[in-house]
Amino acid sequence: MDQDQEIRETLDVHRQSIQGLVDNQLMLAAQVHVLQAALATMLLHHNDRATLLRTFKGYMKISKESTPQLARHMEALEGGMLALLGQDTEPEKK
Repeated sequence: MDQDQEIRETLDVHRQSIQGLVDNQLMLAAQVHVLQAALATMLLHHNDRATLLRTFKGYMKISKESTPQLARHMEALEGGMLALLGQDTEPEKK
């Protein structure tokens, strides 16, 4: 096998690997969106949203501290979830 053919085959393997990673990323993103929609539906109908809000804030604090490299990316999603949970719409218990 000549060197050009070997390079083409190697490139094809890498292209397939990259395409597999892209496909997996898209599937994970779709799963996250479905889970977010299901969670939002449940949260909007929960009776004790104030308690859920406090608990969620606690878990988010732990999550961001344990994965600081992802904390910045989590903040926008956290903001949306806080709005669903009624932050600034219900008094906070201390």
